[in-house]
Amino acid sequence: MAGLHPFEYVIFAILVGGNIVVGLYFSFRKRSRDERHTDEVFLGRRSLAVFPLAVSVLASMMSALGIVGFTAHYYAYGVHMMWSIIPILLTTPIITEIIVPVFYRLKITSVFE
Repeated sequence: MAGLHPFEYVIFAILVGGNIVVGLYFSFRKRSRDERHTDEVFLGRRSLAVFPLAVSVLASMMSALGIVGFTAHYYAYGVHMMWSIIPILLTTPIITEIIVPVFYRLKITSVFE
């Protein structure tokens, strides 16, 4: 197997360098004088609408490993893992109607608080 072409190294360096620049910019930019509270950082001061919140949760739960891994698993071994959809469909109403409102009233962000 041959190594990478020099152009691919250049593209990789540009991507890594760009990520470093963006990270440094946002870590060193002038911040407001007030102290950020965890409610603001993690929950957006509980002011997000339903759709942006749902998209945020979906994006944070999806990963490249999950997408590629599940697809490869389905291809190699079949779709027997699709049976996990049934318990998900059964437990989602319980979680959304019972557990999430309790978390919201207690103003906690995870089960570890």
